[in-house]
Amino acid sequence: MNLLKNRDVLRNLLFQGDQLNTLAGGVAKVDFKIENQTDGFLIELNAPSIEAKQFKVISEQNSLQVFATINHPAENHGVMIPLFFRKVQLPAFANTNDVEAVYRDNKLEIFVPIGKNSTSSKKEINIKQS
Repeated sequence: MNLLKNRDVLRNLLFQGDQLNTLAGGVAKVDFKIENQTDGFLIELNAPSIEAKQFKVISEQNSLQVFATINHPAENHGVMIPLFFRKVQLPAFANTNDVEAVYRDNKLEIFVPIGKNSTSSKKEINIKQS
């Protein structure tokens, strides 16, 4: 079988190579810091090897989940490899309804304001790019 003529097999082999590289340490270290501010909390992630579309931010009543995954290029495979995961416990006075996330210059900045929390359900935060 000529691999160059069979695009699906070649694509899957390249994706598996990318997976093995990632699992073997092919991702740069993610720097994570939390800064207290007068009107809320600023969470900064410096992730030079992770693209904006790979990040997800999920807010709950008293926590924030920040993670990044690699997804298989074909939508129906459902293969996701975790690159980074961090769960941050927030104080009761953190307003997870109005969380803002912005990705710029290989950095993800998440701002959690202080205020009253009116919901206890999970929600995905839209990450803006600038």
